[in-house]
Amino acid sequence: MANSRTWLRYFWRPVPDEASSYGLVRHAFFGIAADSGPSALSVCERTFALAKPSEFDWIHAPTCPECNETLKQTTSP
Repeated sequence: MANSRTWLRYFWRPVPDEASSYGLVRHAFFGIAADSGPSALSVCERTFALAKPSEFDWIHAPTCPECNETLKQTTSP
């Protein structure tokens, strides 16, 4: 899905994800955070509820490796 995008605006957000022992994972989402709704499709093509995370959540939630790799491939020359 990411390769079909002609624009590269995205934002990261810690969201509830059972894949993490912490309970949250930082996923990337296409678009602008201010324009997002209550849920969104992540770069790794999973739908998550978007809530305002705490500073603690930003620090402790690991980054989704799929989102990270997809964005690296998409933004590479």
